[in-house]
Amino acid sequence: MDGYITFEHGELRLGDTLVPGVLSRLSVDGKVRFDEAEQDGLSGKVKVPMGWEDAAVSVTIELLTDEDSTCYDKLTSLSRLYKGHDSSGNPMVYRTTNAHLAARKIDEVVFDGLNSFENNKSDSITVNLRFVEHNPPIQLVEKRSVSSTTPDTTANVDPGLSDHILGGR
Repeated sequence: MDGYITFEHGELRLGDTLVPGVLSRLSVDGKVRFDEAEQDGLSGKVKVPMGWEDAAVSVTIELLTDEDSTCYDKLTSLSRLYKGHDSSGNPMVYRTTNAHLAARKIDEVVFDGLNSFENNKSDSITVNLRFVEHNPPIQLVEKRSVSSTTPDTTANVDPGLSDHILGGR
């Protein structure tokens, strides 16, 4: 763990570093993971739901020019944060402390992408920071499921579905 990611009062912090700019939006995107297989005699592929993809967290920030620095200076600083790494050269992993992310059961994220754009009408740059869920709960369940099965036994239960969803099957 390399620090915390916090969102409060229009500010974003990565570890001890205040991200320059004004936080304007946070969104979380979750998707189902499908396995696609071709079936004999049918055109196209059959999609079978297999669990969930890692959630993607998107944060939009406005980088403004002020008396201290330009929007380009702030983008340079943010770009350095994006390329930050731990002592082994791996991207930083941040523990989340946000109610929205807690409600979605996202505990840790990795700074996965940085997109910036500007227009010719203002002296500002809009940036989208993308974080991806790290060690999502379903992945941990899958790891436990694989390690607990032995080669001579087969499980007939879908590991991601509860008895309630399966209808008591």
